[in-house]
Amino acid sequence: MKGKLISKEQQKVILIVSLAYILPVLVIYLGLVPFSWRFYILILAAIAIFNIARLYRFSALELGFTKKYLVTSLFAIALPTLASALLMFIYYIMQGARIDNSAYKWTFYLFFVGVSSPVQEFLYRGFLFGIFSRAKLAIWVQILLSTLLYSFVHLIYRDVPTLLSTFILGMFWGCHYAKYRNLYSIIISHSLLGAIAILVGLV
Repeated sequence: MKGKLISKEQQKVILIVSLAYILPVLVIYLGLVPFSWRFYILILAAIAIFNIARLYRFSALELGFTKKYLVTSLFAIALPTLASALLMFIYYIMQGARIDNSAYKWTFYLFFVGVSSPVQEFLYRGFLFGIFSRAKLAIWVQILLSTLLYSFVHLIYRDVPTLLSTFILGMFWGCHYAKYRNLYSIIISHSLLGAIAILVGLV
């Protein structure tokens, strides 16, 4: 009975990942819908995932929304985050902007920090680790799969450096989350690094 339960949970994970994480990206990447529709497609996928999370009846703790280990996780993530931010600025000073993001206004950055980053962390760390844990996947598999899926969503931009940078950062945030299970610290790191990367034209 226990074996069947684990197998069933793993089947649910495969279905959710395939339909909510992989299919929407492929639809955009393959040009089955206009690229300008990308935000609408991804928002619909996110809404579906939020509803699936409700069906799972996850607690706030399971999703990483907790004060537990908050201070410890903030201290642990602070130095790597600041070092990464410094490297971005050094690259910008030496090489200049790789992508022209000058059209983005301050409202975009407010949206990115206040909405986009928290939602992304819920989708690619909190929720994924939650369903992976329920499916009894090994922790290294949870980290690897969440990282691959986080990088995969950026495939729609058809930019190799963006894929590589999101994979590296996704691995870093995944390892951090696996250790501390606190989403707040990663949201702060993601908001800061993502905003800087866009501001200086790295992604």
